[in-house]
Amino acid sequence: MNRNSKKETNGSSKEENLICPECGSVCIETSEEEYSFPYGIGEDSVNLKPRVPIRTCSDCGFSFLDHVGEGICHDAVCKHLGVMSPSQVKDLRKMYRLTQVEFAEITKLGPATLSRWERGIVIQNQAYDNYLYLLQFPENLNKLHSHVKSSSEEGELVETGIPCRQEETLVRRIIPVGSPGFLFANAS
Repeated sequence: MNRNSKKETNGSSKEENLICPECGSVCIETSEEEYSFPYGIGEDSVNLKPRVPIRTCSDCGFSFLDHVGEGICHDAVCKHLGVMSPSQVKDLRKMYRLTQVEFAEITKLGPATLSRWERGIVIQNQAYDNYLYLLQFPENLNKLHSHVKSSSEEGELVETGIPCRQEETLVRRIIPVGSPGFLFANAS
């Protein structure tokens, strides 16, 4: 049998390779149940009720959620907030066949931030979620990639409008983007 494969026992399933965190027994049964938990603080608090696998030890009777149940609860919070779940964020990046680093370079999101969103460590705010939503459309990512690429090319020149004298003729200064004088030249 596969790792974590299920054996049916009286309407619930028995999981292999799971260990009871209370007594250490490997006799764990699984049943799918509605699990209610509060989300939010004060008046904004709501009870979310996703269906999750509840693990129960046959030896001591201890019931618990494992990483699978926790992931389902996290997805329920994302759905409540109206933002992408970790798997949706990861699927978005993979849709373009990009690594986290490559996606971060194009979008200017921090690679560590992207990693935390994909692993469900933190949930992105609505503004970032809107940004991710727009990135689902290939033309938006292509425009962003072109913009990032063109603004980072070396030798790009910007006309400053600041006159200087050269051989008694008034000419406009052209300063390379990113040079120390660039910020001051554009301040006027």
